[in-house]
Amino acid sequence: MNGMGPAMMAFMGLATLAVLAALAALVVGVIWLARRSVFVGRSEQGEKGEDVLRRRYAAGEIGEDEYHHRLATLRGHPTAPGPADATDWRGNPQP
Repeated sequence: MNGMGPAMMAFMGLATLAVLAALAALVVGVIWLARRSVFVGRSEQGEKGEDVLRRRYAAGEIGEDEYHHRLATLRGHPTAPGPADATDWRGNPQP
């Protein structure tokens, strides 16, 4: 039984390290998910879609019809596109 003592102690030490590593991974994962969920719905600069839309409308990049159409789409109530909606994703007029 003397030979089992050091082997058992080594096993218990490794098992303890494995449990601590698993707990650390769990904590890091929870923190990562919490931080990620805070930024859902925001662009890389931290703006929400409606904020970007308001800024583009105020800068004259999009017209009133397009502003209202895109705002309704963002809010989950899409409308039929109007004549001012003939633009690409950058706001450039399309033929």
